[in-house]
Amino acid sequence: MQVGELLFQIAEQGVTLRCGKTEDRLHYTPAGALPPNLVAELKAHKPKVIQILREDEEYRRTGIIQCERQVFKLAREYFGGQHEKKHWRGE
Repeated sequence: MQVGELLFQIAEQGVTLRCGKTEDRLHYTPAGALPPNLVAELKAHKPKVIQILREDEEYRRTGIIQCERQVFKLAREYFGGQHEKKHWRGE
């Protein structure tokens, strides 16, 4: 599973992830809410998930975009996360 899909599935479970600023530990709430398969995937992708969480925290703190992924996230939020494809025709 790719990290984006993993984070999506975790969010679908109503789970919030966080990590320390310096320690490489992940925490999630509510405790015990993730099924074993997602916990295993989270452990497998732990370094990347921590990197993403830290980039997001830095963006919230400074307002400076740290990576391309944040650009896409902001675009989805701004344009409403529409899933259907639309072709621009100047309408």
